[in-house]
Amino acid sequence: MASTLNGYLSETRRPVYSAALIVPFLCIYHAGTVVLNTTYINGADALIIRILSLLTVHSMFGSVLVLAACFVIWQLRTHASWNIKLNILGIYFLESVLFALLLLLAFGWLRTHLSLAPVQKNSVLANLVLYCGAGIYEELVFRGFLLGLLTLVLCRLYPRNKRIAAASAAVLAALLFSFFHYIGPAGDTFAFGSFLQRAAGGLYFSILFLTRGFGVTAASHAIYDILVGIFL
Repeated sequence: MASTLNGYLSETRRPVYSAALIVPFLCIYHAGTVVLNTTYINGADALIIRILSLLTVHSMFGSVLVLAACFVIWQLRTHASWNIKLNILGIYFLESVLFALLLLLAFGWLRTHLSLAPVQKNSVLANLVLYCGAGIYEELVFRGFLLGLLTLVLCRLYPRNKRIAAASAAVLAALLFSFFHYIGPAGDTFAFGSFLQRAAGGLYFSILFLTRGFGVTAASHAIYDILVGIFL
């Protein structure tokens, strides 16, 4: 049993599984923005596009190129196989659902004690599109880039306390992730309850990212948002 679990954990660490897992969410998000003909896109996606425009790269699909480049570099650096076992991928998806449900249960009591983050007042399709984009691009920006950078910097500043440095990076990244939702004309009105909820969620996804990688974190984020924003 232990060897089977270790084999599964090792197998799903390969970048190709993360890529395959997020493809459906990626397709829903970008196809949805085209079909809906809207400029209202996920904030992290908009941030990447704005940064790229400063580098003279102007494309509404610029974020996809950045994401694809990250996966290719990740795959080449690990020298991992490109093969995918569909049964393992299916279990990987179920693992993402499980982590989304765990977060949903953990936040259940907040519904009666704190002011939670408001649900977007859009159509069900528009919300589905935005939630899929949030799962991918918020994880790419705040876990893949920001958490990775903060961990690298703090571990170099405090080489003798790498665990404390990594924990500090996770907390700081979670706070910045939460604060990001209140920036700009499309940002939410600040409320302590929703800020705390998002910071806790950011910390949860940071831990998940560090232990299980990008794919399951992005998928869990998207699934959680869909469950809360559409079904509940």
